Parts: sequence; C-alpha cells; structure tokens
Amino acid sequence: MKRKFANEIKEGKNEYYQKRIDKDYFKGYIGLVKLKNIEEPWIIEDEDYTGCILDENYEWLEIYPDNEKYAITVMYDDKKNIIEWYFDMIKRSGIINGIPYIDDLYLDLVIRANGNQRVLDEDELEEALKEGDITKEDFDMAHKTMRKIQEEYGNNLDELLKLTNKLYDEITKK
Repeated sequence: MKRKFANEIKEGKNEYYQKRIDKDYFKGYIGLVKLKNIEEPWIIEDEDYTGCILDENYEWLEIYPDNEKYAITVMYDDKKNIIEWYFDMIKRSGIINGIPYIDDLYLDLVIRANGNQRVLDEDELEEALKEGDITKEDFDMAHKTMRKIQEEYGNNLDELLKLTNKLYDEITKK
C-alpha cells in the first residue's frame, strides 16, 4: 500500500494551503497546491485525451472527505479550468503532523471535465492482492467504492462541479 500526503508533489517548489471544513455539504480536509517552478510539464495520453495535468501555475485541489474510502484530486490549468477529477480508492485517511494522508489502494478513477471516465491501475490492485499487500476485503472495497463514485458523480457532473466549486471557494477566500 502506498501512503500519500496532501502536500507531497515531487515537482517544483509549491505553495500549499490547507483547511478543515465542517459544513452540511462536506466534512473533511481540503488542501490546495499551487504549482511553482515546474521544470517539465506532465503530459498524459490515452484513448480519449492528450493534455497537460501539471505545469507552472496549475493548481491541484486535494479533497479528503471524512468517513469515505476515496480521496479526490481536482486538477486545474493555469486559467483555473478543471482538467479532471482524480479519485484514489483508499483503505484509510488520517492526519500526521497536521497534514492529511491516504493509504492508497492503487485503483483510481478519472473523470475528465468533458465527463469521460477512465479506470486506472486495476492491474496494480490485482498484483497487490496476489502479493498479499492488501486483503480480499480491501480489493472488494476498492471496487465497491469506485462503483459508488461512478453512480454518484459519473452521470452527474453538475453535482461534482458544484461541490468542487464550493470547496475551491472555501480554500481561496480571504
């Protein structure tokens, strides 16, 4: 299992902001990474998309909802346009030294701004199960969580966008 921290992006010298939210529409932590001094952009290519997800003045909004088995990274370009929502299926999340973290279960779901979806790293999840890095319960939970996200947001981008906009406003308001 991979442990990832909210402020842990290995590219550039980034600004990081964090906030705890306890509202009716969301309870959990959010973090905003403002990407600076990026030496080389990250370009992704797959069947339905070729584009940049990390470059100078891009932003990543990290969302860690309480009591959920996923975390979200919302990737913005330098004009504040959403590129994609990247969902990590997780075993757990928590706080160490004031910084949110997740224990990543490898399986990921990407929902692009145009609504297209892509499942990633299913092979890594299967390999982790074979090697005993995760349990069958973890494996099943990752798939169940992904299906829940697809049902909740996959066909309802408006709700996902509404939540994202509220959380972005929360972390950027003075």
